Order: sequence, then C-alpha cells, then structure tokens
Amino acid sequence: MRVSRGAGLVVVAVCVLFAPQGAAQNGPLPQRDTFLREAREALTRSQLLWHRYSYRERRTELHMNPFGRMGTGGTRLTEVRPAADPRLTHRRVLERNGVAVPKSDLDRQEAEYRERVAEIERESGDADAAKRRERDEMLARQRAQRTVEEVINALQFDLVRRETRNGRQTIVVSFAARPGANPTTREGRLAKAFSGTVWIEESSREVIDMEATAVDDVSFGGFIAKVYKGTKAIVKRQEIAPGVWMPTRLSLSGDVRALFRRAKIDHVVEWFDYRLQ
Repeated sequence: MRVSRGAGLVVVAVCVLFAPQGAAQNGPLPQRDTFLREAREALTRSQLLWHRYSYRERRTELHMNPFGRMGTGGTRLTEVRPAADPRLTHRRVLERNGVAVPKSDLDRQEAEYRERVAEIERESGDADAAKRRERDEMLARQRAQRTVEEVINALQFDLVRRETRNGRQTIVVSFAARPGANPTTREGRLAKAFSGTVWIEESSREVIDMEATAVDDVSFGGFIAKVYKGTKAIVKRQEIAPGVWMPTRLSLSGDVRALFRRAKIDHVVEWFDYRLQ
C-alpha cells in the first residue's frame, strides 16, 4: 500500500478517525441522522474537488533501516498536480532531506511525465481533449462517491458530545465497524479495521480532526503489505479556500509488515500550499 492523500488511506482516515480534548459544551446535540448526512455530503464535496487543486507534499521516507523501523530515513518534498484521471497526476520531487534536487533531475521528471501522458493518449485513442476531460471528470465523481459510500457503510457512528476544539465548536462522533458489514474495496476493508473518534465543526459540518486505532490486522499488498492491530492514525483538515476543506497532515504509527518482515512505522505526511489549478 502506498501511503498518500487522495482516494487512498487519507480518504479512509478522513471518513473515519478520532479522541477527545477541549472543553465540553452544554445543550442538546443535533438530530443524529440529519447531522451525519450533512457531514457526509460535506466530505463528498471535498473529495469531488481534490483533483482541482495542486499542492505540495512533505513526507518521511518509507524504507527499512537496520533496526527494523520505517519512516526515519529523511524527508521528501513533492509538488503534486492531480488530474481527474489518476494516471495523469503529475508528481515532481523538489527536495530530498531539505536539499533542492538538481535542474537535470527536474528536467528528467518532466520528460518522463510528458512521455507517460503521450502514451496514455495514444492508448485511449481519444483525440477530442474536451470530451476526454468531461469523461474523466464524470469518472472522478463516480470514484469519489463510491469510495465515501463504501467507507461510511462499513461503519456505525454515534454523536457523543459538543466540544470546543482549537477555537471551533464541534460535535464529537465515535465510530466502529458496522456489524455484518462486508466491504468489497480496499478502502472499505481498511475502514472496518479501525475505530475511534472524529471532531466535526458544527456550523460547516466539516471534519477537522480525527484519530483512530486499528482494532484488527488488515492486509493490503504492495510496499506496506499489512497494518497490525494497535496502529494509530491521526488526520487534520483545514479550510484551504472558502468552503473547501482538505487534509493537511496524516501521521501513522504502529506495527506493519513490509518487505516480508514486521516493522515499526512512524510516518508523517503534510500537505500545504494548495492552489486552484
């Protein structure tokens, strides 16, 4: 599994994660089903918009060291220009361990991206760029809605209390696996393996902070093949434009299986400098 933003782990985390801090507020809680539906709609709107914003991503490198730990071998700063068709997303590494990559490296990355785009266009055989963009937008909407639906349907939610957090009035919502849920996607299976708490701003219905703990082992395949019970995930979201919320930080700590061995992970990804493309 590649730990990154978008419709992967972050979507799951944003749909799921959570733990309390701050002063509790008095007053009746909102009507549960209406509040959760409106929060779900807000989350779906943000997921539908994510590919329209470029951003910068700073992450700890994921690799094994001699002590069986991961994510401690330096940082990488990447400029990301998402596309409705994920194959056309452009990721350009700008810095490694705080040192700018040489211009020759930037030029190589650009050339490789242009070559990949040309190959995809040849394979699609679609010469009408406008129609292709319209088709890609439609598919992106379908993917976003399907991902959010699959994750949320794997969980059950309860409104716990009203609480002030970071100066915002929020509703604290707990979540756990829904009994009998049988998700078919990777995101749904991941969601079902976690339980925790989420803080949702009451006025906007936007998720602002989340924390979750794996209550079961879950397998993926790829570099990180499995996340073990007890692994903790924390996600933070902020308003990056009026009415548009995006994740700004993900941390993942605990035990995972990678490269055929169990290892400790202490992985942080930060997203910033969001710009409308």
